Amino acid sequence: MKIHRRGAGQLAVKGREQQHIGDKMKRLPYRLAQLFKRGPYQAGLLAAALAAGAASTTVLAQAPAAAQAEPVALTVDVGTQQLLREKDSIRRVAVAAPEIADVSVINSRELLVSGKSTGVTSLLIWTRDAKAPPLRYKVSVASRSIGGSTADLLTHRDAVLAAGGSGAVAASGGGGGAGSGGGSAPQAVADHTTVAVNTQVMSQVKIVDIQRTALQEFGVNFAGHNSAGTTFGMGPPGTIGSVTASSNGGTITSSTGSLPISSAFNLVYASSAYLGALSILESQGLAHTLAEPSLTAMSGQTASFLAGGEFPFPTVQNGGGTGNNSITIVFKEFGIRLNLTPTVLATNRIALKVAPEVSNLDYTNGISINGFTIPGLDVRRTDTTVELGDGETFVLSGLISSSLINNVSKVPWIGDVPVLGAFFRNTSVNRSDRELIMVVTPHLVRPINKDAPLPELPGAALVQYRPSFAHTMFMETGDFGQPKTDQGYSR
Repeated sequence: MKIHRRGAGQLAVKGREQQHIGDKMKRLPYRLAQLFKRGPYQAGLLAAALAAGAASTTVLAQAPAAAQAEPVALTVDVGTQQLLREKDSIRRVAVAAPEIADVSVINSRELLVSGKSTGVTSLLIWTRDAKAPPLRYKVSVASRSIGGSTADLLTHRDAVLAAGGSGAVAASGGGGGAGSGGGSAPQAVADHTTVAVNTQVMSQVKIVDIQRTALQEFGVNFAGHNSAGTTFGMGPPGTIGSVTASSNGGTITSSTGSLPISSAFNLVYASSAYLGALSILESQGLAHTLAEPSLTAMSGQTASFLAGGEFPFPTVQNGGGTGNNSITIVFKEFGIRLNLTPTVLATNRIALKVAPEVSNLDYTNGISINGFTIPGLDVRRTDTTVELGDGETFVLSGLISSSLINNVSKVPWIGDVPVLGAFFRNTSVNRSDRELIMVVTPHLVRPINKDAPLPELPGAALVQYRPSFAHTMFMETGDFGQPKTDQGYSR
């Protein structure tokens, strides 16, 4: 910044000029007398010249005072310094508000002005010339600010860090904040920039849960009664309930109906004297769950999605005394839920906080209260933050679980005999495998242009599907007029 001021040397020169003009004015009567002797015309010219000189003397005398009427403007940013260099030696300095701007004396002619906090203060400088008035400065300390347009948030972040120094804190859209000088503390930065990127993000999440179960069970149960009144039998643990004796022989009761495994396939042989049951079971199960929710949100905004329902859940409220408790019903949500917050860092970089969830009612883990069954919830949930590019795919979470339960109940010694021992033992093998994976793919999107043709909505062909009775009876195959391939918004 260029600073214009009048120095003490200039004032001394102008003082000598004024003294010289004053000496001429003292000799004015003698000069006029000489000119009147020569002629009135020369005397008139001399009088006009002397009047103009007197007017210029008045202007020069007032010039120094007018120059110091307005202080010199000086602007310094918070946390920065500016050097002032004077022509004359500095005798004394004074700052009105040291908490706004501080002054350090480097040598006899140089000062260092440091901006500490936003505001305006005054600075006075006295030189070695005791007769000269002090030099006045109006020091304005402003916060750091950045403006313009950046291509992405990464460039914007670098600009804010460069403006605020290490550990700078961005103050979006504000007028700036206060910070300490020297660069040791974070400085507030007034952010007036704009980011020229697409801010609409559509996130596609796929949740796949596969469960496989395999079960093998084998058991033998037999009993007999001979003509001598003797009763005998053998069964796996838990199949024989009680045994009673009578004059006609013993009686055997079974809690499972004389079946080793009631839920298995049973081969039964029964006669007046003998009873035999063979239970054999091998089962395999497969459960596949696929959910593909999609959600669009602006950069920096949180969006949520839920496709499911609510089920009643009773809770006990304390009434403040014995027997005064009451039960209230609270509805809890279940189904397919998606919460996400995208942040567009650049055209090829998106930070995504995503929390997908799939829950189903589980009556096997429910409880019964006063005849009412309250189900549990089978929940698959992930909550994480990832960073990836437009159209890239990231596996948010994955799970592979495997369990094996093998039980063998047998008669000691004889149950270990090959082949024959199979009729004296009960075997069960239960294996369960589960695989869970969650995948996300974000896309930078724009709205469909006005009057542009839209893809077909799901089920659009059903609007015109009105089959006749003959078509429904003889020709309907279950397609219901729908195409075989996926189309429209669903994909």
